[in-house]
Amino acid sequence: MALAAVITVVAGGVELFASRASGSLFLLADAVHLLAHLGIFLVLLIPPGRLHGTSEDLGAVAVLGIIVAVAGWVLWLSVDHLLHPPEELPNPAAMLVALFGLAANTCSALLFRRPAETHFSFRAALAHELSDGGMTLAGLVGAGCISLFGWHWVDPTLSLVIGGWLGVWAVRLLVRRALRGPEVFFEH
Repeated sequence: MALAAVITVVAGGVELFASRASGSLFLLADAVHLLAHLGIFLVLLIPPGRLHGTSEDLGAVAVLGIIVAVAGWVLWLSVDHLLHPPEELPNPAAMLVALFGLAANTCSALLFRRPAETHFSFRAALAHELSDGGMTLAGLVGAGCISLFGWHWVDPTLSLVIGGWLGVWAVRLLVRRALRGPEVFFEH
């Protein structure tokens, strides 16, 4: 878990720096999303014991609440950039920095593979890491479209997709938790 966290922090930091230097909203959204994984990792670190279920449940609800807020912020920025495009296109070559995020997702997925065989929370984290890798690949295709066609709308649209997916995923889990109780996080 510690190795996954270190890799995630480094990749997220590199993406944050590159987003600022390149003007890419996609890199910003991907970095913030990647760093939000640290909350998930903290929940996964809760030691088994008598109060494990309650602690994991409360931790998961808190992390999901933060993720909903982050998703809302990313959505707001994305819509703002779609309605008021910046004068300059983001540097599509800088969007290749998203490969750091892809590497972090891949490393975390590999690290979670074994514990996912016996723990549902790790299976969920593994699935999340793999789907994030798919979104990063879509971002790289978007970088190609910006480079080839000069489409301003690609960068904020990719960010809109990330924010929307993140928000829907978190809200769906929170609604399931509210309707079905804490066992929703532990069902096999």
